[in-house]
Amino acid sequence: MSPPVAFPRCRSFHSLMSKLYDDRLRLGYTENVLYAYVGFPPVENPSWYILHRKPYRNLPNTISLKLCKIDSLPPMPWGSTVVTIGSDIYVIGGRVGEKLLEDVGVGYNKPISGGRRGETSIRGGHAGERRISDVTHINCRFHEYRSLPSMKMARCRAAAGVIDGKIYVIGGRKVRTSDWVEVFDLKKQSWSSVPGPYPEAFGRGEFLTYAVMKEKIYCLDLTRNIHIYDPKESKWESWTHGPLSASWNDSSCVVDNLLFCINTSVYFLGWPIKIYDPEKKTWFYLQGLQGFPANGLFVDGYKMANFGGKLVILSADVHRLRRYDCRKREIWCIEIAWERKEDGTFWGKVESVAVVLTPAKTTSVDICGTVTV
Repeated sequence: MSPPVAFPRCRSFHSLMSKLYDDRLRLGYTENVLYAYVGFPPVENPSWYILHRKPYRNLPNTISLKLCKIDSLPPMPWGSTVVTIGSDIYVIGGRVGEKLLEDVGVGYNKPISGGRRGETSIRGGHAGERRISDVTHINCRFHEYRSLPSMKMARCRAAAGVIDGKIYVIGGRKVRTSDWVEVFDLKKQSWSSVPGPYPEAFGRGEFLTYAVMKEKIYCLDLTRNIHIYDPKESKWESWTHGPLSASWNDSSCVVDNLLFCINTSVYFLGWPIKIYDPEKKTWFYLQGLQGFPANGLFVDGYKMANFGGKLVILSADVHRLRRYDCRKREIWCIEIAWERKEDGTFWGKVESVAVVLTPAKTTSVDICGTVTV
């Protein structure tokens, strides 16, 4: 695969637009934009989509929502780690190999930057698969991408967090190496290793999900153990059990240092969203939410994102995705505003519920994240 085209095509136009974006940022005229990575297994490449918001038929106080495909961005390797910073998305590592073509669909096994560096994985995976160390920067202002310096070690299903202008990448491989944690300096555009000692992580050192709260990186490993890394103090904390590990899933997001998560275990009792407070180390229910879909949209295949302090949830309508069901496939979007009352309780309001994509094939929402442009 040839290397990706570096931006821009027209440097003078690119410079002008960059200056306009910088001026908007300086003046506070920015907007949040939602990006989603939608899969169509097993017959079509997954693709990046953007959530377009515009007035409905020019009517005041009405918004039309629609997911639109971005053709200029390539598919990600399976098991990549993704972080967003401002108007940028960073795609880190992943796994490639012929077997993945059968397991998760075409396109997942195609590295964005050509797979410059990797290692073969046999134990815990399939022969011929390999982790990669590639890193790709996606510019969401212009929907262009470029390769960044590779990590020192190849990784798949790593955890990551952005703290003080640096991207910390944790795991995605066995703990025994001295490069189990690496940090990317965005200004210097270079990688460096973070010395141990490291916690005892399960097996391959891969993670189900991760989040940053109070400038600490929280990681949930494959046996649901919690590992917390404090980069400023270079300290680790690990929990083998507790309330966080019991209810945390990968369809979650952080808002104001609180972890919001779909409450799949008791959804049918009327509490669809839970909130974890890292200071009190306990979960709360998000009360209210009149108008939240009660038709089981969020049994599986959903993703949640922080959208300018509000919550956005994307999900396929799983009740319509049965094997012999010929009805339309739909991806729904739910927007929720929330607040914390003086008594410590949390209350939410469903602001909109809409179908934003009606594809011809079965879909899955793999990533949902917000950038600022």
